[in-house]
Order: sequence, then C-alpha cells, then structure tokens
Amino acid sequence: METPVRLEETGPTSPLFRPWATSFTGPGFSVIELRNEPAKGFWNANPDSGDLRLAYFVKAPSATYNFSGEPTSISAPRVRFLDLTHKGEFRAPNGMHVVQLNLDRAALDLTMADAKRLSDMPNLIQHPVLRSLLMPVLLNCRNDGMEEHSGSAAGVLTSIVASLISSLLEVPPAPESLQWSQLLEIRKYIDRNYTSRDLAVQAITEHFHISRRTLFSHFEQEELGLGSRIRAVRTARTLELLLDKEDRSRPMDELAARSGFSNTQSLSRALKAATGLTVRDLRGQPAATAGHLDVIRRSLAR
Repeated sequence: METPVRLEETGPTSPLFRPWATSFTGPGFSVIELRNEPAKGFWNANPDSGDLRLAYFVKAPSATYNFSGEPTSISAPRVRFLDLTHKGEFRAPNGMHVVQLNLDRAALDLTMADAKRLSDMPNLIQHPVLRSLLMPVLLNCRNDGMEEHSGSAAGVLTSIVASLISSLLEVPPAPESLQWSQLLEIRKYIDRNYTSRDLAVQAITEHFHISRRTLFSHFEQEELGLGSRIRAVRTARTLELLLDKEDRSRPMDELAARSGFSNTQSLSRALKAATGLTVRDLRGQPAATAGHLDVIRRSLAR
C-alpha cells in the first residue's frame, strides 16, 4: 500500500470499547478492516500512486470526509473509490467501521484519468456486482484460514473489481480479467439451481453466453471440476436433509428429488463416494453425517 492513512484519536472513548484493525494481504492487494471510536485521519497527496483504493464505510455516524478539497457529510453504508492524487482527511466524532481495499492499478490496466472518474462517483453501494460479489468477499476476509489463499485471492479481487469498473465506465474489459468473477457467478448459479435436472453444461453455457471450452477452462485450476462441484452441492444438500429431524425419514426418492439427483441410484452412489456410507448408515450416525457435511462444505468454499 503506497499511500497510508494516519489515524489520531479525538474525544473521550468508552472503557468498554475495544478498537481493532485487521489486514489481509497478498500479491498486488491489501484489505484493511478498521473499527475505532472518535478519531480523525488523513493521507498525503501521492500523484505517483499505483494504488486503486476502494473504501466501504460500514458505519460512520456524523462523519465528514474531505476527498477533493470540499468537506462532505457521508452517511454510511457507503462505498466509493478514493482519489489518492490529492490529500484527504476524515473526522469521525462518533466512531467508524471501515473496510478498505487497495489494488495494484497496473493489474487493472487503469489510467489515472479513469481512476479520477471512479473517485467522482459518490456512492456505489447499490451496484449489483459490488453487492453480490465484492462486499461478501471484503466482509469475510477475516475468516480463519484465509491467509492460505492470499495468492488466489489476488486474482479473485482483481477480476471482480475489473468487472465493476467495466460496468461503471461502460468499457469492455479484457476477457481474461473477468475469469474469476465469472467463475464466482457460475458457482452461485449452481448453488441456486442444484435441484434442476437441466443443470448441465448446455444450461450453464447458454445462461452465461460462453462456450463449452471457456466454461471448462474456468474450472481447470479448481479443486472441484464442474461435474464434481454440481455433485458435491447435491450431496451436501442430501446430508443437510439427513441431519434435519423432519426430513431424515423421508423416502429415498424424495431425498433425491429435493437434492437434485435424477434418481435414488445416483444419490446412493454420490453418498457412498463422498462418505463411504449408505443412507441408512447416515440416518443412524448424525455425528458422522455432520462431519462429512463439514468436509464437503470446506471443499466447496475453496
């Protein structure tokens, strides 16, 4: 991060309040989450900055910010890009909760002029790409084990922001820059449509207007290929049903239909491959069922 923000405490703080700051960094990016009581902060002008900074103001009651020479009251929640070529400051007399993303501008092929256009947009909080893809990533960077995935996180964040910028500036992005964001959208599409028997290669390529080759290339670096992911999502749903007091006694064909399997044989094979157990075994061993479900959920989250 080339342009640091300096903080100073202002006013009394509650003895019960525990300010904290965490960071998640990787090649070409950093995510910083900060929660503080009354404070002010500032950053110096950096005309040669290679950073693109996006700030998500989660909570900031009565705060004022000076982004380009004019103090402005900002009501949270608010998301905006910051212009780092000019000095800026903020005052948060009632505290604040902010998540800040810094990316290498060169990785986005973004000119200084385009960065300035982005910083002139006052609030992006309602943008669908930001709400559905970027904000969940930013708010979950503190999850345990994320440090192990900092390398892949760089590609994910860059791809999502490239998609956001393309929409905001109404310019076509480089196809390769969208790979990660499109992969996330495909994964979410599978999660929403796992019960459909039509969920297959053709349905996905038609929905996203991509070729079969592009679809399979998205999953080349994934732990789970396309077919394996669909099967894992359906298997996880079956295990969830088997853990539910009301659903665990449902007939096999009903479990299969609710989980998206075309028949009971497919369900049985998937469960046997994933757990080594039959439906009958899993019904009688809730602890083992929960353990297998946790393993599958972890693999789906990678």
